[in-house]
Amino acid sequence: MAIVDAATEVFAERGFAAAQMVDVARAARVSVGTLYNYVEGKGALLLLCAERPFGDIAEGRTLPVATPDRAELLARLGKTLARHVRVAALDRALDEPARPGNRDAQLRDVIGGLFDLLAATRVAADAMERSAQEAPDLAELFYRRVRVQILDQLTEYLTRVAGVRPLAPPLTPELAARSALEVVTWWARHRHRDPAPPRLDDAHAREVAIALVVNSLAAKPVEP
Repeated sequence: MAIVDAATEVFAERGFAAAQMVDVARAARVSVGTLYNYVEGKGALLLLCAERPFGDIAEGRTLPVATPDRAELLARLGKTLARHVRVAALDRALDEPARPGNRDAQLRDVIGGLFDLLAATRVAADAMERSAQEAPDLAELFYRRVRVQILDQLTEYLTRVAGVRPLAPPLTPELAARSALEVVTWWARHRHRDPAPPRLDDAHAREVAIALVVNSLAAKPVEP
């Protein structure tokens, strides 16, 4: 696990393309030879980095973990992320009828669940995001499949909410979903890499993110 955690930090800082096995070995405080006893190469490490936050790493896996070819790596990454990058509260909200009385409480649960997901996967997501900047196929996976999956669900949910309590123009459900995701992503993930971050723990940051989104979407429509 320590090697996977070290690799995740290295990929988050340098990206997959630029990172070298020697960088991971140094971060993990092991020799390069020891590192190769556990994994065959960077591809295996990237897959393990994606699996690690969700507890998918099997203890009985044969060592060294084989490096899949690029197509298999992307397929396995996509399968792992599609299975686990879910917000349970959002799934529940989409299955429930929209009711005016529980709108804000439900929205709090949805945004809180989104924060929890992003906070729990923060370093792994940083590694994927940094790596995607230099690899179009990883960018396609991270931005156009995983991120869009959440955006589409949020948009669908906020479209339903807008039918209960209209959003203030010019805010549309799609723009509200994108803005909400950006706000929560900053407070759950990006604030940790800000050179001058606010002095908040995760619990306080979670409440700030929820308040920002819920309060902004609770506004009554602006009269023309």
